[in-house]
Amino acid sequence: MDSNQPYDILIKAATILTMDASNRIIPSGAVGIRDGIIVDLGPVERFAQSQARVTIDGSHQVLMPGLVNAHTHAAMTLFRGFADDIPLEPWLTRIWPLEMRFATAENVHKASTLAFVEMIRGGITTAADMYWQAEATTQAALITGLRLVNGIGLIDTVGNEGSRDKEEPVRRFIETYRNHSRIHPCVQVHSTYTVSQESLQIAHRLALEYHLPLITHASETRTEVQNLIHRTGMTPIGYLESLGMLHHGTVLVHCVHLQDDEIERLAQQEVAVIHCPESNLKLGSGIAPIPALLKKGVTLGLGTDGAASNNDLDLWGEMRTAALIHKGASEDPTVVTAMEVLYMATLGGAKALGLDNLIGSLEIGKRADLITVSLEGAHLIPQYDVISHLAYAAKSSDVRNVIIDGNLVLHEGSLLTADEERIKEEIKSLAMDVASFYPDYNPRLI
Repeated sequence: MDSNQPYDILIKAATILTMDASNRIIPSGAVGIRDGIIVDLGPVERFAQSQARVTIDGSHQVLMPGLVNAHTHAAMTLFRGFADDIPLEPWLTRIWPLEMRFATAENVHKASTLAFVEMIRGGITTAADMYWQAEATTQAALITGLRLVNGIGLIDTVGNEGSRDKEEPVRRFIETYRNHSRIHPCVQVHSTYTVSQESLQIAHRLALEYHLPLITHASETRTEVQNLIHRTGMTPIGYLESLGMLHHGTVLVHCVHLQDDEIERLAQQEVAVIHCPESNLKLGSGIAPIPALLKKGVTLGLGTDGAASNNDLDLWGEMRTAALIHKGASEDPTVVTAMEVLYMATLGGAKALGLDNLIGSLEIGKRADLITVSLEGAHLIPQYDVISHLAYAAKSSDVRNVIIDGNLVLHEGSLLTADEERIKEEIKSLAMDVASFYPDYNPRLI
């Protein structure tokens, strides 16, 4: 540590949860940040003479890596609560016409901004988004300060962007952001049931060419699996495998309905899986076989999915749900532990997205994506086990400070990067138009 050179930000905390390879916990520690990088961390006594442009007092707080929302559709905040209590397939037939009408670049930018405000307030520092108007979503991330994994999504059945344009817009997006410090391009296709074999192969080729993650939904519902078997004779996993698309760098979202041998093959081929438990439950899709995936060593991340099928963007809730549903479903309280869901929400998600060399843990040399979580709430007292509290009791409202890429974006609960009240009013206004889209829709507006 060069004590003569001031830090940009110095954070002193009651407890540091590193999430490094040894899961090191530092009581009464501090982290020094310079030029967007963690340059030092350790016991707070080492920093007694240190100078910093900004010093954050994290007394009675946990300092930990920022959360990674490894799958979301940010702009679907615009449709939050619109099509509730119906299965995925009729849900899609209700939502897709709305997207055709309202998913303009302007609207997607506004709705994504609202989503990112919600995420940042809840300690999410990285999100992997899949939606129309990827550039508009990216601009929202640039404004709010979020780290974003994004790409032009290919979908052939609906939409105004899709794979009709095929390769060129995907390449353009990748080339624009491939060297950006906070925007990480990926290649993504919606699913095997909405995308042609040609588009799947285009996406796969581009992902290999640019060494980028390839992200797609897979085996989310029983109907999806049965329909693809009827059409191709293969499950979604089998179909993707037949095209050579299952390997390190492939990221499959949901994977609720997997055959036992498919779990083994995903593990062998180093495919990552993103678990979205609350969306899966709300749409009645089922419960993903997370204990079996964990046992086989599959890399797992956590995602909120979109706000239209969740209905919030709260990764603390996803952690708690992920741990509890698998204990109940298996009648085994030892499966999917507090540490495992915390790992999925941090380093696991980063690893799934190919960013674990940059984020996901607090280590010297990594980018400074970190949060402080207050332990002063009545629901967090007394404190015997910080890991247990974070997984089972912490809430988004407990997040006090958020730093992304070395930039302070939330300070003692105050958002520093976006006009939150303005964007909320803009979305409220847009919602009036959304509510009137279907003549038979009877909104209960407040």
